[in-house]
Amino acid sequence: MSIADTPAESSAATVFTGAWHSDGEITLTFPTWWSVRRFAPDDGPEIDDAAIERALAEPVGTPPLGDLARGKRTAAIAVDDLTRPTPAHRFLARLVNALQAAGVPAEGIRFIMGVAAHRPMTDDEIRQKLGGDLAKRFPAVIHDFMGPDIRKVGTVAGGPVYLNRHFLDADLKVVVGAVFPHAETGFGGGAKMVVPGLAGHLSIAHLHGALPPRGAGRLAPAPGALDRRAWAEAVARHVRVDLAVCAVVNSRRQLAGLHVGDVVEAHRAAARRARQIGHTPVPRDWAEGADVVVVSAYPLDTDPVQMGKALSAARQLAPRTIVAVNAASDGIHYHGMGMGSGINPKRLLRNLPGWLVSPRRWTAWARGLALALPNPELMARTCYFALNPLAYETFRRRAPQEDIPAADDGPPPALLVLSPNMPRWGLRHKYRHGRLYRQWDALKEDLVRRHGREARALVFPCAPLQLLEVVEPSGR
Repeated sequence: MSIADTPAESSAATVFTGAWHSDGEITLTFPTWWSVRRFAPDDGPEIDDAAIERALAEPVGTPPLGDLARGKRTAAIAVDDLTRPTPAHRFLARLVNALQAAGVPAEGIRFIMGVAAHRPMTDDEIRQKLGGDLAKRFPAVIHDFMGPDIRKVGTVAGGPVYLNRHFLDADLKVVVGAVFPHAETGFGGGAKMVVPGLAGHLSIAHLHGALPPRGAGRLAPAPGALDRRAWAEAVARHVRVDLAVCAVVNSRRQLAGLHVGDVVEAHRAAARRARQIGHTPVPRDWAEGADVVVVSAYPLDTDPVQMGKALSAARQLAPRTIVAVNAASDGIHYHGMGMGSGINPKRLLRNLPGWLVSPRRWTAWARGLALALPNPELMARTCYFALNPLAYETFRRRAPQEDIPAADDGPPPALLVLSPNMPRWGLRHKYRHGRLYRQWDALKEDLVRRHGREARALVFPCAPLQLLEVVEPSGR
């Protein structure tokens, strides 16, 4: 959508909310004397079943699926969880049918829910992701990054590789994930379904600690750099991932692109499509004069921890106040590696004794530290993540039992969060001076108090998908 097509200024703006739950929208009203503008992405239409069939029949960079599967007796299909917007139920049945047509027996097909260090999925969530029929017919193993199914693979490009044995033991390995802008690996999906999706905590710590990030929207690393995406792809190549199924969604979480094939080539094709869909032009005068930026965390608003992916878009514009709209539908503020949950010294100290007596952890830490040299930030991250794993069952026993209020001392918070489900302790732990609201009217009153009668607000309805481009206003 061009700047000329952008809707006129208004005192109200609609944002999307409730992925996997309502998948609806809410309208935010602002003072009528404010300048308010909603910036939607260029977006794209939902693809039809024929396009899905073509994508599966004509993979990029690999032989057809029938050729890949011929002679194989077992197949593992790793699928992302509900923290990701992938409408996998739209195409998984066709994928399974193609495997069976090529001779893979039904009893040899297994789904692995590649949750990385997120919480385990419920049976109902698995049905939502896979589709009810497939969830009934085929077993689904939920990956546990600290569980007994983690097996050492070895060292790849200087990093320790520990992966799920069910995936490693399969004759045919398939990964399924959503491709959207990601501040650490350029885009999600692809090889990220292996690391961190199916990885043990030592590999996850190495990925997020010792290696530099690849910024959101970037397709390639810096020249000669081994970054997080490049290492994940090196691991995926090493364990011989046979096929990647990369889904791209539009602003309404519909399947707007499906790219199948080589774990790198298919991912890049999907990333280019995600770039087109998420492209969001913002006139320079609006970008530089933003008082308030409102971002919806949709379609990554199931897990409260994922809110950072929406905030990264807002921070590009450096407004005085950021407002995040986050359904946080599951209300469980957990990440097994602590990412998105802030620094918890007690957690680090509790893990220290076990780390000190574990040769595996010492070795992994030392290798990561060597790769991180001489970057102080990466060295610090390596030490942090080496000490930070927390099993979900342990989290459940130790999680705060009360919904404590956020801190109101100090300067007015730069982050205001509208969320019906986010726990107050979770927001306070990660964003100490953020403020949580359950109702829009109360948040709006706070905005008026701090910004007065004249303010400019920019609204982004599905911020995690959006790649902002500051452009000169039309007519210049």
